Amino acid sequence: MIRLIDIEVEHTIEEYATDTVLRDSVRTMQNAVTDDVAALDGRTVWMVNSTASGGGVAEMMPKLVGLFRALGVDAEWAVIDVDEPVFFEFTKGIHNLLHGAGDPDLVDHERSIYEATSRSVADELEDHIAPEDVLVVHDPQPLAAGSMVADALDVPAVWRCHIGSEEHSEKSRTAWEFLRPWIADYDRTVFTLPAYIPAFLETEADIIPPAIDPFSAKNRRLKPQEAATVLARADLIDTDHPVERFDQPARRLQADGTFAPATDPDDIGLLFRPTICQISRWDGLKGFVPLLRGFAELKRDVREDVDASAKTAANGGDDSTDSERSAAHRQRIEDARLLLVGPDPSSVADDPEGRQALENLEEEWLALDPEVRSDVAVVVMPPDQHDSALVINALQRCSSVVAQNSLQEGFGLTVTEAMWKRAVLMGADTGGISAQIRDGEDGRLVPDSGDPASVARTLDDVLGSPERWDDWSYSAQRHVTDTYLVFEQVTRWLDTLGELVD
Repeated sequence: MIRLIDIEVEHTIEEYATDTVLRDSVRTMQNAVTDDVAALDGRTVWMVNSTASGGGVAEMMPKLVGLFRALGVDAEWAVIDVDEPVFFEFTKGIHNLLHGAGDPDLVDHERSIYEATSRSVADELEDHIAPEDVLVVHDPQPLAAGSMVADALDVPAVWRCHIGSEEHSEKSRTAWEFLRPWIADYDRTVFTLPAYIPAFLETEADIIPPAIDPFSAKNRRLKPQEAATVLARADLIDTDHPVERFDQPARRLQADGTFAPATDPDDIGLLFRPTICQISRWDGLKGFVPLLRGFAELKRDVREDVDASAKTAANGGDDSTDSERSAAHRQRIEDARLLLVGPDPSSVADDPEGRQALENLEEEWLALDPEVRSDVAVVVMPPDQHDSALVINALQRCSSVVAQNSLQEGFGLTVTEAMWKRAVLMGADTGGISAQIRDGEDGRLVPDSGDPASVARTLDDVLGSPERWDDWSYSAQRHVTDTYLVFEQVTRWLDTLGELVD
């Protein structure tokens, strides 16, 4: 039930400090945490979540724990290993309700499974934790188990909620009322944004945004030839040059509903065409479908412009159209391709809805007009975690526009990652995305990410403004450097934990 995860430290604090861009952030962290590290001396900080791979929490954990240790704090990472599908189906339902979606009628049978499973997890977790230790539990899956441990051992405990919605509804209130008795046993709570904090926790919550590791495989600098090689190894670009393919490359949805190498039936054109790319979990809340529909609508609109112009010219008239788009703008849209990219659904243990979300997207893609469908690629990444991270890195660096069209988004580390790489951003005006992307300064925000017409208009504006791309991308990277790197996150965490035990 409890699995301790080994942390392999890939980079030392001194190595980060040699980077001229990162040096100030590293030194600021070191100077700020001295008293908090001293307060935690002799205690082990236990980080507990639901999965060791898939999603932002699992990605952040190794670096967070590793930097704690490098600074002198004893820290461990534990994952709840639950062999009970109904447990994760139930917690996914809670997740959806907190985002204002799903069925508010929680099933009593599933509640009982959640509580019984949590009791088993808690019994095993108690064997690892000493009374002077500190317990940090992430999200609803291990919430009840952590509550039981905190109550039994009277250890200082923090619950970190990575999800939420700016809009409070009957659905979100139902979820919070279910979670509230378990939360009561924690000394502090931590949220991503102030808007996500329910009223009953307003005086007991801290704000710690997620963050990225700039040296990770997903975020480290790639030279142009390195990025091209990664894409070739993943079968995302076609080449006759000798390249050692990944053991399991990326796969692309085909017209017959199967998946094949991503260069089938032709090369996607990543290195040569304007490319809009969204990389996320397969989840209905990620807005893949309205992004696909919006892209198709923009394509159809431009092709109607071109057809009208051609007919006018054939009749001897002026071949210009009433469109405000320049010829270069229209050509950019005509040439553009859309990549919708996600993980192998079986690799994300705590998200049982991933397979269904991917199937829904497949149906939408297959229903497209063939001419538009040929400009859209639905891609499943390599299942190997390291290979997948490199592919994400290369895709974000090679894409003309990185999109994150989520209907709801707790934070959106895919946005942070793309901003760090100086990508051109188009994100939904919701949750953590709008907290990161300042509209017109770091990229553009889609006013209504569920409306294909709104998506099409915003994408049209982005593709029509290449003269602003450099300003947006530079501002975005600067914003991440100042706010959303792991060094700032570690500083905030140690400040919270130091106060808790002081």
